[in-house]
Amino acid sequence: MRAIKKQVQPTLSDDELSFLVDHLGSLQPAVRDKGVFFTLGDWLQGGGATPDQIQWLFKRLQAPDVLYAHILEPDNDAVFLRSFAVMILSAVVYADRNTYHVLSDQDYNDLVLPVATYIALEQDGRGYVENKGWAHTYTHIGNLLDELSDVSSLTRAQKVFLMMTALNGWQRMAHPLVYGEAMRFALYLTNLALMHQFYAQSLVMALTAWQKRLRHVQPQESQAFWNRWYNRSRLLEACIMRADMPQVVVDYLQKIIDAY
Repeated sequence: MRAIKKQVQPTLSDDELSFLVDHLGSLQPAVRDKGVFFTLGDWLQGGGATPDQIQWLFKRLQAPDVLYAHILEPDNDAVFLRSFAVMILSAVVYADRNTYHVLSDQDYNDLVLPVATYIALEQDGRGYVENKGWAHTYTHIGNLLDELSDVSSLTRAQKVFLMMTALNGWQRMAHPLVYGEAMRFALYLTNLALMHQFYAQSLVMALTAWQKRLRHVQPQESQAFWNRWYNRSRLLEACIMRADMPQVVVDYLQKIIDAY
């Protein structure tokens, strides 16, 4: 991996690329975070990928044994593979839109459902895991959805569908999202809302529905309940703190925050 990073335009053989992806879920932070992730990132940004490699990586990261690895089981180490597959997917989307222009409209269209399914199924919201490093699922989800918001071939309906799926996933998350996830997710929501009033109004509708559901919720003496409660507070606060959030969203946020 060091040899690859030293190249002016880093290249990878197909075998090397497959080897890196096979170690994307390594439990050693030095391998996963500082090794595979940064190597693939440098390679993508450096323009060293071939069209076939972009296609292969894009499809491989969506494969069920990667994106949904052990996803229905209690908290497990496969979260690192799932989460970093999402993060590398965001890097592929960014690199393709800005450098490679390999992926087709149909490729992006076909990505929407697997990503939404992953978000709907992911229950592991751990941030930093002792001795194993960052899992950070919702930070990586925010990164990928932010990139997909800029894909012009995706429809408004698809982008709102992804936003609603992610907001619903956030509401269900029983882990405390306290490692910067709220700030990253608020950035994604803001960037989408700034694209068109349609998205801003859709966000307000989603927040309104969330607020209405809370009227029927009875406090529970459980960690999961209070984690969800304060996950919501952190997200709303992160959204209202953004100076560039559209005013229609800020006005609504101010109203419900003042009502606490």
